[in-house]
Amino acid sequence: MKKETPKIPETLVEQSLQWVLDEEDRELVCSNISQEDLSDSFLEKLILSKCVVTRCTFARSHMMKADCTDVRFVNCDFSNVDLSESLFHRVEFIDCKFIGSQFTNAHMSHSTFTNCVLNVSNFIDVTLKGTQFVRSSLRQVNVAHAKIKQLTLDTCDIDECSFHETSLKGVDISTCTYHSFQASQDLLAGLIVSKEQAIGFARLLGLTVKDEM
Repeated sequence: MKKETPKIPETLVEQSLQWVLDEEDRELVCSNISQEDLSDSFLEKLILSKCVVTRCTFARSHMMKADCTDVRFVNCDFSNVDLSESLFHRVEFIDCKFIGSQFTNAHMSHSTFTNCVLNVSNFIDVTLKGTQFVRSSLRQVNVAHAKIKQLTLDTCDIDECSFHETSLKGVDISTCTYHSFQASQDLLAGLIVSKEQAIGFARLLGLTVKDEM
């Protein structure tokens, strides 16, 4: 699958998300949005297309059923935000925080998280298609009943991350770091690990690893 990046025009119109708070039609297109505090806001069904969002705070906001296509978020705070049933297509998150965020039933395709913190977030019944996590922290992230296709975990901290009832076939965690890692044993087939990591997974499967003489 060829990786697709956001298709954002060079010229954008300066806009504010504040005005959509009381609007039934919460949609912004070809907009540049920056330095807004939308903490504790109700932004259900927000639609963003071909936008750049920089240094905005959405902490503790309700953003269920958001629809984001061709969007770049830079240095934004989504901590404890409910993003359930949201759609992300060709979206980039750079230096963003998602501590304790909810992605239940969300759908992500060709989206990238770079230098992001997603600790203690929940990805339940989520679809991840061509999604990349790069140099990001996913400590204590809970992934369950997820549909994964070409998921990339590149140089991430996945300590105490758990994958329940989720196939890890084709997922490469060889560059990731962790002390503990949980996954459904019957769905580990096809997981790509380093030699050092393989020893730990062998023990997880009940094998005895004998040191070479």
